[in-house]
Amino acid sequence: MSSSFSNGSLARADAWFGMKMSAVAAIMMAVLLIIPSALTIIYSLHNVPANGSSFGEFVGFRNYEIIFTSNVFWRSVWVTVVFSVGFVVLSTLFGLAMALLLNQEFLGRGLARGLLIIPWATPWLVIGILWKWYADGSVGGLNALLVGLGITGEYQNFLSDPNSALLLAITAAVWRQASFAGILLLAGLQTLPGELYEAAELDGANWWQRLNNVTIPWLRPVLVTVTVLNIIYAFLQFDVIFAMTQGGPGDATQVLSILIYRQLFVVTQIGLGSALAVVLGLAALIGGLVTVKVLYRGKAAN
Repeated sequence: MSSSFSNGSLARADAWFGMKMSAVAAIMMAVLLIIPSALTIIYSLHNVPANGSSFGEFVGFRNYEIIFTSNVFWRSVWVTVVFSVGFVVLSTLFGLAMALLLNQEFLGRGLARGLLIIPWATPWLVIGILWKWYADGSVGGLNALLVGLGITGEYQNFLSDPNSALLLAITAAVWRQASFAGILLLAGLQTLPGELYEAAELDGANWWQRLNNVTIPWLRPVLVTVTVLNIIYAFLQFDVIFAMTQGGPGDATQVLSILIYRQLFVVTQIGLGSALAVVLGLAALIGGLVTVKVLYRGKAAN
C-alpha cells in the first residue's frame, strides 16, 4: 500500500513539475498564437468598424460569402497558387542540388558552404529591395546583363510587365529560400553513411539509381520538413512581393497576403480582411498536412 501511495505521489510531483516547466511556453503560445488567432476568427464573423473600437455587428458567415463570390479573391487565389507551386518546387529542387554539390569534395568547398548562408541570413524585405533594384528598368543589373549578352537591345522595366513581374517575384523568393533548403538538406547528407554508397556502387548502381534509391530515401524526413516549411513560407509570403511590386502591376502579383493587407490597412475592411486571413491560414495548414501525409505514405509504400 505504501509503495503504491509513494509511486502515486511521485507521479503527481512529476506532473506538477512538468506543468511548471512548460507554463512559460504555454503562456507565450497563448499570447502570441492562440489569442490572436481567436480574435481573427471572431473579427471575421463581425462587421468591424474601421477604427476597430469594437467587434461591431455580428454578421455570421457573410464575410466568407462575400469572399467566395468575389472575382478579386479567386484571381488572388490563382496568383497565390502559381507563386506557391513555383516557390516550393524550385526552392526544394535548387536546395537539393546545392546540397548534393556541396557534399562533394572540391577546392573551396568550405567557402562555398559559408556563402550559402548569406541569402538565408538576409531578411525577406531586404531581398525584395535588392531584387527590385536588380530588375530596375533604368539602372538594374538584370537589364545590363541582358543588353551585354545581346539578348535585348534596350532596357525594360520588368516589374511593370504583368508577364514578368510574378516570375521575378518567384525568382527572388526562391533565391533566398533555396539556400535555407540547401543548408537543411546538406546537414541531412552529412549523416548518410558512406557504406550505403559503396554498397550501391558494388551492385552496379549508376548516379541516378544511387540518388533515387539511397539519397532520397535517407533524406525523406528532412525533405518533409523542408517542403512543409516551403509551403508555409509560400502561402504566407508578403515581404518580397510587397517590396518589389506591392501586388502590381494591377493584380498580377496580388497574392492573398497582399490582398489581406489591402483589406485591413488600405480600405480598412477589418471583417473581410480577417476572414481572408482565416482562409489563408487554413490553406497553409492543409497544404502542410497533405504534404506530410503524401510523403510519408510514399515512405510506407517503399
